[in-house]
Amino acid sequence: MAEKSSMATRAVSKLADVLIQESTALEVVRSRAELVERKLRNTKDIIDHLERLAVSDPNEHELKQAIETIGATAEETSTFLNTLVKKKRRKGVLYLLDQHNVNIHLQQIKKKVEGIYHRIANYESRAESLWEIQTLRPTTQLPLLDPESSSTVRFDGEVEILIANLLSHEKRRFITSILGAKGTGKTTLAKLIYDNKKVKDHFAYQKWLPVPLHGKVEEFQKQINEVAATLRTLEESKKYLVVVDGIETGNFFDTLRETIRSIPDKSTGSRFLVTTGNANVARQAGTISFVCPLQLLDDEQSWILLKTKLGAVPFEMMKVAKKIVTTCGGLRSQVLKLEMSDLLSHRDVIDEESSSLQKMPNLEENPWSETFDAVYENLPSYLRRCLFYFELFPANFAIPARRLVVLWIAEDVVYNEKNQERPERVAEKYLTELMDLNLVQIAKRKPNGKVKTCRLPNALRQLLLIKANKLPKFSRIGEVVVADRLDENDIWHNHIHGNTTSDSATLQNYYKDVLSFKSFDTREGSKPGQDICNFLNMCISSNCLLLLRVLDLEGVYKPKLPKSIARLSLLRYIGLRWTYLESLPSSISSLLKLQTLDLKHTYIHILSSSIWQMELRHLYLSETYRTRFPPQPKAIGGNSFSDLQTLWGLFVDEESPVKGGLDKLSNIRKLGITCQSMLQQQTAMESQLDAIADWIMRLEHLQFLRLRSRDEKGQPWKLNLKFLGLGGHVKLTDMYLLGWLNNPFILSHFPPSLVDLTLSHSKLDDDHDPMKFLKDLPKLRSLSLLAESYMGTNMRCYSQSFPQLHVLKIWKLEKLKEWIIEEEALPSIRQLEIRSCPDMRILPVGLKHVKSLLELKLTNMPEEIRTNIDNILPHCDIHIDNFQ
Repeated sequence: MAEKSSMATRAVSKLADVLIQESTALEVVRSRAELVERKLRNTKDIIDHLERLAVSDPNEHELKQAIETIGATAEETSTFLNTLVKKKRRKGVLYLLDQHNVNIHLQQIKKKVEGIYHRIANYESRAESLWEIQTLRPTTQLPLLDPESSSTVRFDGEVEILIANLLSHEKRRFITSILGAKGTGKTTLAKLIYDNKKVKDHFAYQKWLPVPLHGKVEEFQKQINEVAATLRTLEESKKYLVVVDGIETGNFFDTLRETIRSIPDKSTGSRFLVTTGNANVARQAGTISFVCPLQLLDDEQSWILLKTKLGAVPFEMMKVAKKIVTTCGGLRSQVLKLEMSDLLSHRDVIDEESSSLQKMPNLEENPWSETFDAVYENLPSYLRRCLFYFELFPANFAIPARRLVVLWIAEDVVYNEKNQERPERVAEKYLTELMDLNLVQIAKRKPNGKVKTCRLPNALRQLLLIKANKLPKFSRIGEVVVADRLDENDIWHNHIHGNTTSDSATLQNYYKDVLSFKSFDTREGSKPGQDICNFLNMCISSNCLLLLRVLDLEGVYKPKLPKSIARLSLLRYIGLRWTYLESLPSSISSLLKLQTLDLKHTYIHILSSSIWQMELRHLYLSETYRTRFPPQPKAIGGNSFSDLQTLWGLFVDEESPVKGGLDKLSNIRKLGITCQSMLQQQTAMESQLDAIADWIMRLEHLQFLRLRSRDEKGQPWKLNLKFLGLGGHVKLTDMYLLGWLNNPFILSHFPPSLVDLTLSHSKLDDDHDPMKFLKDLPKLRSLSLLAESYMGTNMRCYSQSFPQLHVLKIWKLEKLKEWIIEEEALPSIRQLEIRSCPDMRILPVGLKHVKSLLELKLTNMPEEIRTNIDNILPHCDIHIDNFQ
């Protein structure tokens, strides 16, 4: 099938190029041409992927014919369109009959593309369903120091979930794989499991079998046969656990699997535990199998590991030490190679972009070099596209996950034709897959454990660049993307930042077909914004960038947008976050295909009413500058914003169009609202708050909610939340409430799905201790009790309360005197911060029982609190600032 697939791929790519290049000339059928072009690009990728699926299928012959047919149709359509474009350019017009014929050809190719999609989906699903695979994920992602060792970080969550898996009630024998790149600690984790007392008590027989390094299959066969002989002699009721450490190739695993099959399964609950860096090995483990992926350490975990190894790091060395540890790419083995001498040799380096910090200290070779080729070759095409996308960002750049997801969608890097799953969800799954394969590192997590930023490890980036340079031109993402990284080696650097003016022909050669423009010019001053404005003007006037889907200027200082931006009518994404831009050109109202408009941290406070006509999915507004939302024009139908999922930074006053306007938006998943009276009309403002509360009740997909209420003087005011208004929100995970809770008992009706909760100015009294009402929330990981959230004098954490809480912040509770922590309370707490509680003069004695605590921060606290600080465990980092 490979030859026909290759021919079809070339034909499909050729037609996609023709459609994108000639869409301007074929203006009358432009929208259909764009649709077909996107489907063709995706079809090319999945045809490529089929060659790597080794599945015997009775319908394979039909699939080959379908691929051959689509290739022939693509070739024929390309020839027809080229002829038609030449005709238009010669005569200056496209006749109605010609337009009709173009539509017919495009409709034919679209129908055949959709047909092959369904065939390929079935073909791939048969490949994936050969094995019943489940992924094991720990509920906790933060490391816990092992009290018995000062030099290691325990795999807390992974140990817990793996032990539960191995000791489960499943009677059938199964294989569990620990998946991770070299240096992630697979063997260390497997050893922790193997030596665990519960595991030893559960299994009558245990065997540790290391795979010979650079050994032969025959040698391994001999070893596993000896183990198998022993297993056959065990009594019928005996359970056994065999750990096979270090299987990296398929032939070794085939040997193991065949040997396992030769041993009768006595349904006693016996287990095999395998460590591997090969995802294909993990996926093909058996009829029932589990995979526990070891993700790379994030920056905080890496820092904790380094501190644990080195002991106390001098304060003056901390800044450079934290930067150096990020160059280790999240590999435990590389962090543990660092010595104090490495920190001392870089102590004068303060520029995080310095080339010396891009190199990993004490490394003789790239830690990914042994396994990258195997991982890359088995990578599905959809993940390859996502991985190569990271090249567009500067080295070691921490990319916000929310930014990455919407960019992937806007640029058709992700697609989903198998079902109706939201593209955002598909993109998030792709990102998780890359993290599970140790190809992408989480840089920073949110307090609730979710990914805040991620990056491509620099050592891995070097290997990926080698692969990219070997790709054919049409397969490179960079061929249709301009990424301004202030790198003089980039071909567009001089066009953007130079003093020369390029002619139209030169610009068209580089920028006619560009689909995405990104700038990472975060220099201070006016020059970055002027450069961008001049470049955009120059290109648009030369009929370039007219196919642009993405304009991402996040972090560029005041990049004035040209009025001619209206010509970029295909734009789906405009990112202006942190630009401090003061206004938008009125012509932006013509960009009706926009899916994401990010105005967070700008000074823009006026939006055009045409925003109701856009295809927006994500809208971020300026929170601090009170961006006002315009009323919906009467001429616009009721389905406006039907796909809007994010509405963040919304400002609501007495005149905002809430009832009968904004409250019609029912698909919102992320909602951030600040309510403030501007006209001193209390009754009108209370009506607005009631309308917002009713709206929130109806948002069944809501996942993130931030609601703030202030009076005309800017002081916290009532929220008017309904007593039972939140209990039914089973998807709500993150909630921030600033304002009075008119009914404090609403706390007992918060949804059990909550992971991250912040309360501020709630004015709860002694009878409504939040620790009592919130203690049983099963998934709560982060709790922040901020200023005046609790007005009582006593607070109590009960035994067994807050089972999953990792982060607790207690700020500005000015009347709090005594905090009691019962034994076995807060069993998972990692970080505790107490700030500006002037009447709290002694730390809770019960803190000495909280063995999981890693970090305690005390800020603006009474001097007397020092006398009790010795109760804290010795492995807890204590940060003290500004004692009163």
